[in-house]
Formats: sequence, structure tokens, C-alpha cells
Amino acid sequence: MFRFIKSILRLFVLCIIIGAMIFTYARYLEPKMLQTKDIMVSSMRIQNQAEDLIVVAFADTHFSEYYTCEDFEKVVKQINQLQPDLVFFLGDLIDNYDTYNVDTEEISKQLSLIQATMGKFAIFGNHDYGGGSEHYYETIMNEGGFQVLINEYYGMDDYGIGIIGIDDMLIGYGNSEIASYGRSDYFNLVLCHEPDVIDEILDYNVDLMLSGHTHGRQVDFKIFDDYILPPYGQKYPKGHYTFDNERGTQLYVNSGLGTTQLPLRFLSPPEITHVILQSENNES
Repeated sequence: MFRFIKSILRLFVLCIIIGAMIFTYARYLEPKMLQTKDIMVSSMRIQNQAEDLIVVAFADTHFSEYYTCEDFEKVVKQINQLQPDLVFFLGDLIDNYDTYNVDTEEISKQLSLIQATMGKFAIFGNHDYGGGSEHYYETIMNEGGFQVLINEYYGMDDYGIGIIGIDDMLIGYGNSEIASYGRSDYFNLVLCHEPDVIDEILDYNVDLMLSGHTHGRQVDFKIFDDYILPPYGQKYPKGHYTFDNERGTQLYVNSGLGTTQLPLRFLSPPEITHVILQSENNES
């Protein structure tokens, strides 16, 4: 009996040690392990002048006491090293504006250091409406050199590219029908914070949609999806998806940079998405 109790105690202590190690990793190590995910997107609708165009997307900074401007400096440096043509922010800038006690000019200053030869664009996420952010978010982004698209189409006619920004669908004014503005002969790129909206726009001229919102589960255990994943982020939680529709629409769900609810990341490190556009050879 004594040996049995001793074995149980050893197992209990071992579980505590392993749990403490996992918590330490998820709290202090993985949230700092910034990764760049590279994806190649090819399409017959990418015109020659847009060949090898570089798009960089980031999302879900959730600035707070757990994610600071100092943390974001590494992101800015890594984005600029990629020498992007276009940079997109996919929403959720500040975790809770009402409780954020840092001057937001510091965020704008960091955003302004991001370089892009053809422009920087952003959309609203649900946290950009909640927590008191609604009347300040666009100004913060504009001062950082980003144009905020609120159910808007932006045509880059010299490159045959359409950029469509759908507003937040949870507590904002999102209207997925704006995706219908995409020209049939253009490569149309949709920005929408919530990835599950893709199902509403597959009948439109959409070639690629970029989203955030899910944090790649943040703690990546699929068994907890019903509890972890937010509305409009339950069907496509992370990574690259291709659809069997007429245009072969693609979706990429960025895992985000910061955290919310709990300052933990496990098996879902912070991410920058690096997209290279390539024109398909119609003769091949």
C-alpha cells in the first residue's frame, strides 16, 4: 500500500511539473515565436504587371499589457524585410480600448514605419468596434498610413487588381454583398476579419480572401473548438483553403499576433502571412 501511494504521489508531482512547463511555454515563450508563413497564389487573372507582386498580411495584434509596441517592433522589422508591395491589417488592433492605458500615438508611429510600395489597407475587426474603439480605430490606422476599407471596393487598375474590404460582421456593419463589386477580368482580393464569411461570397468574382479572428485557435486543441472558436470562425480556423467553385477561390486564415481572454499560445505561434502572386501560363 505504501509503495502504491508513493507511486501515485510521484505521478501527481510529475503532472504538476509538466503542467508548469507547458504553462511557462504557452505564456512566455510561444507568444514571442513570430513566424512568417509563405503561400503562393497563382491565377490566370493575375496580369503580367502583377506577376510576383508581394502581399503581406497581419492580424489580431490585440494591444494590451500582454502585447506591447515593443513586441510589435519585431513585426514591423520582419514585414519590411519582406519588401512588400501591399500590406493588409485584418482587424482587432487593441484588445479593449477602454482599459488600454498606453498612448495610441505609439501604435500609429509603429504602423507608420511599415513600408509598402503600393499601399497599406486595413479593415475593422470585432474588437475594433467593441471596448470603446469604434470612434478611434480608423484615426489610429490612418495616422499609421493605412487606408481603412469599410464595405468598400478599391481598384488598382494599372495592375488588374481589385481590393474589397468587408466590415466586421459580428458587431460592425459588415455587408458581404460588397464582394459582388469584383470585376470578372480582375484578380479580386477580399479582406474580411471573419473567415466563415467566405461561404457567403463564393458565387462572386473572388479569387483570394484573407482573414484573421480565430488566432489559429490560440490554444490549438481541436477538441475544444466548441469553446475556443468564435462565431464566424468555427468552420475555417487556420491556414490555407481552396474551394471547388468556378474561380477556384482561395482563403487564408492568419493566426494573428496577440492574444485575448488568456495570454497564452500553444501550438499556434504568432504569424505574418507572406503571399506571392503568380500569373498562370494559359498555354501550359
